[in-house]
This record gives sequence, structure tokens and C-alpha cells, in this order.
Amino acid sequence: MAANPNNSYLSIGSQSKPPLSFAKNFSNGKFVMISFLEGIHPRITEYLHNPPYVPYTTVPRVPATATTVEIPEYYKPKDLKDWSVEDTTLVDLSGKCKRLLIMALPNDIFESLDHCETSMELWAELLRQVDGGAKTMKNNRTLCIDEYHDFKAKDGELLKETYARFNTLISKCRRSGVIRSKEDNNMLFLKSLGNEWLNFTMSMRATLDLETTSLADLYGTLAAQESVVLQMRRSIVGPLALVAEGSSVEGKEKEERKEERKKEERIPNSK
Repeated sequence: MAANPNNSYLSIGSQSKPPLSFAKNFSNGKFVMISFLEGIHPRITEYLHNPPYVPYTTVPRVPATATTVEIPEYYKPKDLKDWSVEDTTLVDLSGKCKRLLIMALPNDIFESLDHCETSMELWAELLRQVDGGAKTMKNNRTLCIDEYHDFKAKDGELLKETYARFNTLISKCRRSGVIRSKEDNNMLFLKSLGNEWLNFTMSMRATLDLETTSLADLYGTLAAQESVVLQMRRSIVGPLALVAEGSSVEGKEKEERKEERKKEERIPNSK
């Protein structure tokens, strides 16, 4: 069977192929890349932040004698024949980590990173180039804070849609170092809902422990009441629409009467 070009491995990678979208949207892609690496081996991501693994052995202290000085305990690289199975695995992982990062990068980005000798150097330089420096990160953090505090449900939006957008925003904020407590997130989510939710949200703020309740549990409680809220919304919008329509008709009739009077005033008296 022919391969489907839309298969998920094209974006999230496989055991031999890293995520191809890694550098296209680096803010999200780096987390996909980390998840991919963790799928290779739970310890491979250590080499994004540490130098390559070198197996060492401890050389014991040699006490001083009448003719020699003391030699303190020290470490030296192991001979290859003395490597343990774990040593072999970790040495292989540190090299594999760099190879997989290189495979995930398009040529135009790798050309500015080919001077990096280790996966740690490669990852650090990639973060600097793509994520920007300290000033860029600070600006992104400020923008996330503003977006967080301005979050509101959209007109006509279903609860699940508001919930999905809010979770996406929380994730975006966390990537920029903006982390809020459960209580902050719960309070903002309740406040973000429309006026039709007011009775329910006020009741939840009074009865639920928003410091310990998860956002998912809060959403589940609200979702159970959504049909009631939607019915209330329709009952309110219906009469309002009729009132608006009636006002429009009444206004139109007034205009028509006004035009009729003007016409009558312009017609000369035939008597």
C-alpha cells in the first residue's frame, strides 16, 4: 500500500526519523523534539544540557610512605575494555542525541550551527538563534501576560471551544515562563464566560475550592450546566430580537408617516 503523505510520522517523527516540523515552529517544535528523544531513550535528553558522557573510573588514594608522597584519589577515563553495558549505552546516546538534532534541522539553519561540537552546544545555540535573546524572551513574556489577563469567551462560542483556547493560552504562557496557580486559572476562566453564566460562576466561586480544583474538573462541572445556560440564552435573545424588530418596524412606520405629512404639506389646497 502506498504511503499516505499525511501520516503523522511526517510531523512527529519515528524511531529513526526525527520530527520534520521541529524547526518550522520552534516554540512548539522543541517540545515535540524532546518527546521524540524521550521515546528513543529516557536519558537521551540529558545531553541537551550536559556534555558527552565519558566513562570514568576511580583510582584509589595511595598513602605516603617513607620514600614517597601521598597520591590523592582521582578519576581517569576507563579503558574501552573496562566499559560496562551502561557506559556503552550512555556514550552511544550522547552521540545519537547530536545526530538526531542535526537530522531534524533544515540546511539553512544547520549552516549557522555546524561549528557546534556537541548536542549541548547545538541545542543552546539553537535556542539562542530561534527563540531570541533575553530581550525577545522578556517581550514574549509581557505579551503572554497581557493576553492572559485579556482572555474572554467569544460571542456565540461553545464552552468546549473557550476551554480549548484557554488551555492553549496556558501552555503558551508556560513556554514563556508565565506560570499561574490553579486558583488564578480557575478564577480567570470563570470570569471569562458571558453574562448568561453569571449565576453558575458566582455559585462555584462561593462553593468550590478553586485552589485545589483542577481546570478540567471545573470545566466538567460547567459543561454539565451548558444546556441550561444555552436555553436561558435563547429565551433572552428571542424576546430581545422581537423587541428590536418591533422597534425597527415602529421606526419605519414613523418615517413613513413623516414623509406622508411632508407630501400633504406640498400639495396646494384645491379649494
